[in-house]
Amino acid sequence: MDLTIPKEVELVREKARSFVEEVAIPAEDHYDYDHGRMPEAIVEKLREEARKRGLWTAHLPKSEGGLGLDLVGTALVFSELGRSPIAPHLCNCDAPDEGNMHLLHLAANEEQKKKYYHPLVQGKIRSAFAMTEPPPGAGSDPATLTTNAEKDGDHYVINGQKWYCTGANGAAFLIVMAKVNGSFRKTTMFLVPTDAPGYTMVQEIGVLGSHGPGGHCELKFENVRVHESQILGRVAEGFRLSQERLGPARLTHCMRWIGLSRRCMEIARDYALKRELFGGKLSEQQGIQWMFAESALEIESGFLLTLKAADILRKGGDARQAISLAKWQVSETLNKCVDRAIQICGSHGYSRYLKLELFYRDARAARIADGPTETHKMVIGRNLMSGKEGF
Repeated sequence: MDLTIPKEVELVREKARSFVEEVAIPAEDHYDYDHGRMPEAIVEKLREEARKRGLWTAHLPKSEGGLGLDLVGTALVFSELGRSPIAPHLCNCDAPDEGNMHLLHLAANEEQKKKYYHPLVQGKIRSAFAMTEPPPGAGSDPATLTTNAEKDGDHYVINGQKWYCTGANGAAFLIVMAKVNGSFRKTTMFLVPTDAPGYTMVQEIGVLGSHGPGGHCELKFENVRVHESQILGRVAEGFRLSQERLGPARLTHCMRWIGLSRRCMEIARDYALKRELFGGKLSEQQGIQWMFAESALEIESGFLLTLKAADILRKGGDARQAISLAKWQVSETLNKCVDRAIQICGSHGYSRYLKLELFYRDARAARIADGPTETHKMVIGRNLMSGKEGF
């Protein structure tokens, strides 16, 4: 694995860091800590600044308005943008739109790209990915998928329920996973406009963390008719395409979480260097220094695991084991780092004088979203026991 950073990638990385320091972090003062939203007028102004600085949709090919970065280059840039909870959205590379762009780039036909992909890339619309269902439907086990699409001439009629669908409130369209004619083997992805008759965004579900643009929503599909031209890819390709989307998406989550882990420790370091007690600076206490050292080890380890998985993917290899290792380790690292940062800053960290309490609430979802820690451990262990992966 070549860890050399090309000059052009390093320049983008520096641009991303400057954007976060000069634009995103100051703009966090406008952030609604409870709902995770910014005033739309401010968002549009800052998105224009991201475009001017050449940071718009950095993950896409140059031919489609991006920077043409490979996945390792994307990891380096996203880890900088991830230092602010609003920077990825301002640069149009946040979940779920970033993962949906990737999927549409791979699988959408020209008509679908014109209708959904290009407006999404331009930032004119938002999207959502509807897979998770309430019990007994699909959660960590996709085999329990219950949403079903029945063939009716040149249309499909979708019935089912989804929940915790990130970004659905205000989205222009959904990518919906559904069985076809009751067959799990025929699971398919459908592009469903949110103005389709029979579709209802039931509610934004209240969660521990901030909601972000579009929230985490409960959805209902009651005899929603979609034309067969709305199939993404082909019938029965749903799970293959979901892996094409979810593998890289797990890694881009890791990239952003690495950035936020670093930000937490930077906030704690600034506090420790200024705080005086017991006749000296808090930063001079060995116990505090060890907390920083532990975080540094975990952040660097997670970063390298993420880069390794990205390198395997860019070379066309099977990165599933590496992705599970990275997702498990980095999600745990984020939670540990924000917790340590709050402990170092004491009551100040617990208050809203600092942003750590927001990061703390949002971080908890990392160990659940895109496969809970326990599922990734199960996958890793099974691969080791089967001999598919070595130690």
